[in-house]
Amino acid sequence: MKTVKGKKKEHQRLRKSARTRRVTQRKPSSGPVCRLCLQEPGDPEKLGEFLQKDNLSVHYFCLILSSKLPQRGQSNRGFYGFLPEDIKKEASRASRKICFVCKKKGAAIKCQKDQCLRSFHFPCGQERGCLSQFFGEYKSFCGKHRPTQDIRWENVGDESCVLCCEDLVQASVENIQSPCCSQTIYHRKCIQKYAHTSAKHFFKCPHCNNREEFPQEMLRMGIHIPDRDAAWELEPGAFSELYELYQHCDAPICVYEQGRDSFEDEGRWSLILCATCGSHGTHRDCSSLRSSCKKWECEECAPAAEATDYTPENSGDIPCCNSTFHSRGHFCRDISLEENPGPSSTDPGSSSLEKPESSGCRTRGHSWRSKGVKITKSCKKSK
Repeated sequence: MKTVKGKKKEHQRLRKSARTRRVTQRKPSSGPVCRLCLQEPGDPEKLGEFLQKDNLSVHYFCLILSSKLPQRGQSNRGFYGFLPEDIKKEASRASRKICFVCKKKGAAIKCQKDQCLRSFHFPCGQERGCLSQFFGEYKSFCGKHRPTQDIRWENVGDESCVLCCEDLVQASVENIQSPCCSQTIYHRKCIQKYAHTSAKHFFKCPHCNNREEFPQEMLRMGIHIPDRDAAWELEPGAFSELYELYQHCDAPICVYEQGRDSFEDEGRWSLILCATCGSHGTHRDCSSLRSSCKKWECEECAPAAEATDYTPENSGDIPCCNSTFHSRGHFCRDISLEENPGPSSTDPGSSSLEKPESSGCRTRGHSWRSKGVKITKSCKKSK
């Protein structure tokens, strides 16, 4: 028959055994779980990419923040240089550590403050205010020993986050302050989302575009800044529009019967693009371009068309003739004529204006038309 003292010891043993079972018991998962934190994939912005290879799964953040996990391989081996055998060895070590948050085993991350014995799972640490730094030695700290900022709310003009326009909660670890410009305060989750989208090469202060103090302070305060291209540059077909050619006739009057958005591969209805900007086009016939024309400039890229004063050399013989030739609004400039000057295709006999015997005005073929010029009878040249 057991004594009272023996019964008491047996009762304590049973209680300890039950407590141990509660610590090790976890909810069954229908899919793969992280080998280091024993949790499901979750949000990549909070836990990092969920890596899987050879029946081994692990969160990227759990991988790089584990306290005793070495990176002994090349970047193309294992998981970014972390070898599978080392990951299994670290998981075995963590199985003897209990998370101070959830009281369950498998805590692979330890607070780096001297003489602090707290260990935790990375997801649990995020819920309890722990902080991990994603640079240098990749240190982690519990909520008691984490780096802090001296946020003075009396100097804050607006008590809302400028990124999401929602209210800020004072004295909260979920707030983070900019070290530059007006020392604006943001939600930590908003800055992390911004860093995840813009990545290392585009991450800067949203207010003053500071690229030095701001990223350094955000790293110190546990913001993960990915070393990759920005998210908008990684989308499929992000730059596909740069490879599309302009396909529209911008001539003032398009005479092609099938419309401005249609053209032929060659001939009079082929489409010529501006040689300078490439963002304007014209059918050959719509701008009276020769078949030999290889280069063309649009109105915006060509020098501004100005009125040309026509004054014959013997203007003294025609005192009443003081006409001005106004070129019609230039839509285009055939720059191939400047490079390869040739005979004009304009028939002088088809014009109602007689070509003066001696004139200081030269024409560029079809760059202007004389139908808008009037000369009175009294302006005829005296013989």
